[in-house]
Amino acid sequence: MTITNNRPGGFGIPGGPVIAGNGGTLEVEQKDWNTVKDYPVVAAWLDADHLTVSEAEAEKKQEPSTGEAGEAKTVLEVLAMANATDIPFMTFKSAATKLLGDKTPSKKDEIIAALEELATQP
Repeated sequence: MTITNNRPGGFGIPGGPVIAGNGGTLEVEQKDWNTVKDYPVVAAWLDADHLTVSEAEAEKKQEPSTGEAGEAKTVLEVLAMANATDIPFMTFKSAATKLLGDKTPSKKDEIIAALEELATQP
């Protein structure tokens, strides 16, 4: 299977090599991918489409409890992620960025405020 880094900079696989940026790839075995795919940073990069994986089985990852696989999350679903103890911050921030775009703040409380403001707009 092949992991592709879609970002300009390199990405270090936990405990492994660095994948070069701008479309750099790394060939890995399924068992190795299964070891790292649920790391919070790897999951966040997958959610944000910074990393893509060549095989369908490899892309199966545990989704947060709010929303189905591949389904766009609503503002309320992303706000619920902010208070969930089993969802890493970067996964929450990635989902918020899909709604807020370039205006996404860096701090959790500021992201929540921006999402609440977005929720109140018509």
